[in-house]
Amino acid sequence: MVKAFKHPLLCQRWQGVFVVFIALMLLPGVTVAQKGSKIRTVIIDPGHGGKDPGALGKRSKEKDVVLDVALKTGQYIKQNLPDVKVIYTRSKDEFIELHRRASIANENNADVFISIHCNASKSTDVYGAETFVMGEHKNQANLEVAKLENNAILFEENADDEYGGFDPNSNAAYIALSLVQSEYKQQSLSLAQKVQTQFTERVGRKDRSVQQAGFLVLYRTAMPSILVELGFLTNPKEEAFLKSEEGQVYLASAIYRAFKEFKTEFERDNSSPVKLTPEEEEILAPGGRQNVKAPEPQVKKPEPKEAVRKATPKKNMLEYKVQFATFPHEISLTDKRFKDIPVLWSYLHNGIYKYTSGNFSTLNEAVNHQSLLRKQGYADAFVVIFSEGKRITLDEAKIIEKQQLNK
Repeated sequence: MVKAFKHPLLCQRWQGVFVVFIALMLLPGVTVAQKGSKIRTVIIDPGHGGKDPGALGKRSKEKDVVLDVALKTGQYIKQNLPDVKVIYTRSKDEFIELHRRASIANENNADVFISIHCNASKSTDVYGAETFVMGEHKNQANLEVAKLENNAILFEENADDEYGGFDPNSNAAYIALSLVQSEYKQQSLSLAQKVQTQFTERVGRKDRSVQQAGFLVLYRTAMPSILVELGFLTNPKEEAFLKSEEGQVYLASAIYRAFKEFKTEFERDNSSPVKLTPEEEEILAPGGRQNVKAPEPQVKKPEPKEAVRKATPKKNMLEYKVQFATFPHEISLTDKRFKDIPVLWSYLHNGIYKYTSGNFSTLNEAVNHQSLLRKQGYADAFVVIFSEGKRITLDEAKIIEKQQLNK
């Protein structure tokens, strides 16, 4: 059994941990739709490796099984989708830090991230496949899976500094992590469901469905990302299947087919700019995403936005806002659809107009406001951080936070 961190998640560090986790969703990068109409690069991430064996069966180790399946998956993609570049986070038995795996994806401007794992349980009767996306765990079982996979950071030398004191065995730590909301969540859910469909219909695996939980390997990826649990090594029958050449070929083929279907749908839906005309603007409205008829564009001078902006913040001060909608074209802040949104503000980011509500000096205030917006029906609302009017990256937020703490 690997030992946990010697120090607990201390109360006085709680605010700092929250800031770090919320800032993590502000890494450089844009959604696949903003990159273009093609999926060109996929990252395949075999979990664990080297000194980290992962889950253990009686005759197998997770790190070995997932590497075999990952390499087979990549080979299927290379052979059948020559326009897609396949990058592995590891292609041999070596230890790669969780944060480094996400960095590989971001640095290569990847369009999709697929992390492959095997599960474990105290009961040898539990079996089946499930696929996770980044989100809030809905039950204890999902939390335990996240803990199992996140324990990989205990093999890292600088884990305390890299993850802000995050303890993968602390229930409280996952409260902060659950606040991370991805702009790619819907796309991730779509890919995850396709994987599960392939697993159940083509490979005959028990469907443990699409799940959500706080995985450290997913929360820094700036693209649609999923974590696949192929099955339970602690179940003798399932372990035999996962370890077999036939089982690995079937599973790799299933992941490939799901990826291919996701790619085909995405490129079909984004092949024409007509999808993003002013007549078909998309907004996060009560009840979820829906297409809302936008008013016809009128030729007039841009309306000043200073009335809805607060005073320019002091240098190196962080601003917290809650983002709730995006548009490919600018929409007036006085539009009737925004009438119930307080302290409305918009900004242009990577060619997309994004709309926020609120302007707070502390994270707690922003989180409370986020909760209110979600109760009103804006289920995907999430906190974004600005400094001097500019949306900032994780590294920039860390620097500013340290400067504030040292004053």
